Amino acid sequence: MNFRLTISSLILLFCFTLFSSGQDTLLLFHPTAYNLEVIQKLMDEEIFQLDNYHVLGVYHPGETYDYSKAESYIDETGASHFSLREIRGELGTENIFRNNPASRQFMELFKGSSGALFMGGPDIPPDVYGEKVHLLTVVTDPFRHYLELSYLFHLLGGSQNREWVPYLEQRPTYLINGICLGMQTLHVATGGSMVQDIPTELDGIWNAEDLLALPPDQMHRNYMDYLVTTCDDPTSYHFHRIKLKQGLTLTSGIGFKSGSPPLVLSSHHQALENLGSDWKVTASSMDGRIIEGIQHRKYPNVLGVQFHPEKPGLFDPSIHHPSGCQDTINFQKAIENSDSYTFHLAFWHYLAGILKQNRLVSD
Repeated sequence: MNFRLTISSLILLFCFTLFSSGQDTLLLFHPTAYNLEVIQKLMDEEIFQLDNYHVLGVYHPGETYDYSKAESYIDETGASHFSLREIRGELGTENIFRNNPASRQFMELFKGSSGALFMGGPDIPPDVYGEKVHLLTVVTDPFRHYLELSYLFHLLGGSQNREWVPYLEQRPTYLINGICLGMQTLHVATGGSMVQDIPTELDGIWNAEDLLALPPDQMHRNYMDYLVTTCDDPTSYHFHRIKLKQGLTLTSGIGFKSGSPPLVLSSHHQALENLGSDWKVTASSMDGRIIEGIQHRKYPNVLGVQFHPEKPGLFDPSIHHPSGCQDTINFQKAIENSDSYTFHLAFWHYLAGILKQNRLVSD
């Protein structure tokens, strides 16, 4: 960790408790420059309206990402509504589901914020949910997972330690939203396990050609990048429909009234397994085998989605992604003027509405 980033982290640690009057805080875990840019674009387009909110990026120094890049993004864009906080303390499989060196810092984060966002990313280390590593599981950033799992356990509790009193008992309306890996982390933090590879474990398929021959609703990522070697990799993102459970967050909660299954954008090869009793399923794949959305039974504003409603291309017609050596795909065009587009807008408006209700400080 370079000297500049260390000093900045100390300054931001001090500033965290001294936010100006009228400003509240939303936590963003894994605050890479890209993730900060994603949130900024959602704000700029008034899709995710964070009026009078400060976004505090939270990370552990053991993560593989170079957070000086995130600092540079904040400096270069003049985005004073973003800042970073480094959480120090040794974390590992032996202590993340109990009181540990980061617990005091976790309580400070919880008391000083109205909610937290958890973004997509790589596979969770299987040893944290008691399994051996599947040959297709790729663990690239264990300290990111230790941090996010431990913070969520502190907030929600879990079957790993029934004596733990969840922080949300103090403030049950606190917002937690997990996207893709974020939803998986919610599940594992509370005692769940994972299907480590959907095609091989659930379908017995071991080659990309057979996966690409499946109907679109049975695929959860685009495997064309496994076959294309003569040009830039095609996007791993893939559109498929999901089946929404009526009367729960992703329908009546966000105000989505259409009975049509929305198209969503996915890029994952793992899935929730053995869902705990604390969770309700809000959405599934069309065949019912893959959980696509969850919400907490006790804490009303804790939810996760397996798909990616945050991708800028869903809302920006100028963004094109390679779909092959000669072809590109525009995500926004695939859902424009449809119930699927309305669904994505409603999702972000819903989260913003919760944050408006949850504000800790007055205007």
